[in-house]
Amino acid sequence: TSDVYTIEWQILGSGLNMAQYHYCALPDDVLAWVGRISPEKGLEDAIAAARIVQKPLKIFGKLEDMQYWQRIQSEYAQASLDSPVEYCGFLPTAQLQHALGKCRALLVTPRWLEAFGMVVIEAMACGVPVIAYRSGGPAEIICSGKTGWLVEPGRVEEIVGAIAKLNQLDRAHCRQQAESHYSLHRWGKRFESWFYQVISSS
Repeated sequence: TSDVYTIEWQILGSGLNMAQYHYCALPDDVLAWVGRISPEKGLEDAIAAARIVQKPLKIFGKLEDMQYWQRIQSEYAQASLDSPVEYCGFLPTAQLQHALGKCRALLVTPRWLEAFGMVVIEAMACGVPVIAYRSGGPAEIICSGKTGWLVEPGRVEEIVGAIAKLNQLDRAHCRQQAESHYSLHRWGKRFESWFYQVISSS
């Protein structure tokens, strides 16, 4: 017979090299959205919220579904937007963190269940609060009322309300949470702890 043992599973998350992300204390009055441009990412909800609050929205990410992107462009071009919507491209880390760090908030509006949400910790590493739907990985990362706001999925009006409360948040808390939970050092510590558990259980 062979010995059988059980090890509790753990979510180890991910980590960032914080040296690649620079804290920005004084942002521009601009919102951001980052992700693959495809229907399941829900870009149209972010555009709708930005339009209501009349703030510019910068979009960063890979154009994955051109038909979807063309439909969105057509819709907001016909809507007489008071605030510009700008596609800024799919940027490497150095350029993305520089541009993202200047934004007041990141909007995360997926129509599906995000497994983790790397872009959330990238934003926080730059001091950018995150407004996200309360589902999946982002809901586990964001401390609502401290590093951002969690709202109900699909509720654009709640995104609008959260944008109005951004001045209640301290951008320094976003950077602090990224460093204390998602730096490469902390990630390594989680792996180290898990390895010790595996060894001690064998």
